[in-house]
Amino acid sequence: MKVVLLLALTGASILLIVACDNGDGGDGGDGGTGTSETVEPAPGETPTPAQTPSPGETPAPPNVCGPNPDPATPEFQVIDEPSAGDTVTSPVTISGQVLAFEATYQIGIFNAAGDPIVETFGTAGPGEAGELAPFSIDVAFDVDEPKPACIWVYEASARDGSPIHVGQIPVTLTP
Repeated sequence: MKVVLLLALTGASILLIVACDNGDGGDGGDGGTGTSETVEPAPGETPTPAQTPSPGETPAPPNVCGPNPDPATPEFQVIDEPSAGDTVTSPVTISGQVLAFEATYQIGIFNAAGDPIVETFGTAGPGEAGELAPFSIDVAFDVDEPKPACIWVYEASARDGSPIHVGQIPVTLTP
């Protein structure tokens, strides 16, 4: 019985080692952090489809949205459009539902450095006090070439004007 159990444990250990070894020395290639790394092709090697977008496919915008000062929760905001990763033209329609003081919400479109491209505001549609109200706004912007950007939908704090209940959407702006 002890021999059978020992053989079973040894076999399971070997299977585990083989399953975890990806040919890079057995450490998984990620330094033990559980994260993946970008694989660059070797000189003269053709990039794999995961490294290069398909013809006609726009590469995903980099994460241009910086740290969110006060992330919105669903009881304060739901953004329907645009979706994260969308490529948008001017004017971009931004819509959803908000719960904001006196139904006023703010919109900002920021470049990759965090500088504003456009800042404006809108008023949400009719709704019951304390409930989400629909909003939709077309925001014009001007770019000469495709640029990654971050759209913010937020409320300005009645106390100090700081952004609260911030929804962020990374997009690519196109002319």
